[in-house]
Amino acid sequence: MEHIYNKLIETISNISSVQSIGKTGTKELPLSNESDIDIFIFCNEVPNSELRKKYYDSTDYNLIIVQHDIESKHWGIMDFISIDNKEVCLMYFKVNQAIDEINNILSGNRLEKEDNYFYPIGRCATLREINILFDKDNFLTNLKSKLSVFPDVLYSKKIEHHLNKLSDNEDFERAVSRKDILHYHFALDIALDHFLQLLFTINFSYFPSRKRSFDYINKFLIKPNDTVNRILKTLELGGNIETISSSYKNWEEICNETKNLIRN
Repeated sequence: MEHIYNKLIETISNISSVQSIGKTGTKELPLSNESDIDIFIFCNEVPNSELRKKYYDSTDYNLIIVQHDIESKHWGIMDFISIDNKEVCLMYFKVNQAIDEINNILSGNRLEKEDNYFYPIGRCATLREINILFDKDNFLTNLKSKLSVFPDVLYSKKIEHHLNKLSDNEDFERAVSRKDILHYHFALDIALDHFLQLLFTINFSYFPSRKRSFDYINKFLIKPNDTVNRILKTLELGGNIETISSSYKNWEEICNETKNLIRN
């Protein structure tokens, strides 16, 4: 698989409008039972579907195109290719649009998740850690360097926004007083989002998404004591009518400690 994959990346890099190519996650290819492969491709102009397919076919490996020319608001123009039953997602973006998007996010203009699942700040996390496979004019190299410093304006806006959201306890108090577990977990889900965003921010880290959040938190230097276990305890207690009040008390304590860390 590795040989075919390398040939595919080399072939795509030969498209004249392609400026940079990067792989998310680890530098190594995943094992058969691990995640698929996500490739970001930045272009002056995204090559049309016919040209892209022509280059794929030129590898001489009879690549299986699972899906082709899918346009996504957040993930560019996408082609899905199967190599030895491992799916490779090729995402094409225009360089100038990518720059505008990152500048807008770093300016603190997109603080909330969008379309129920997409965290704009997660794009910064992805590109800061992306593995560069091809970089004709150092676009990705320069972008990674820019993202290595967490901007003051973004820090200030995120702290203010998520702190205000985390202080709104109206839904919590109603749910606890009525012992309404579903309402409680609705409130907790929203609050947990703002808590995680705060925690990542005070550690000068871009919040990627909820995936592997505990792995990140365990490495943070600035956090409430025993954060992960206390979050798990909050979730556990919140699933029982008899312990819902204890869950909320536990949650309030974690939040208050986090607020004190920010004040200090």
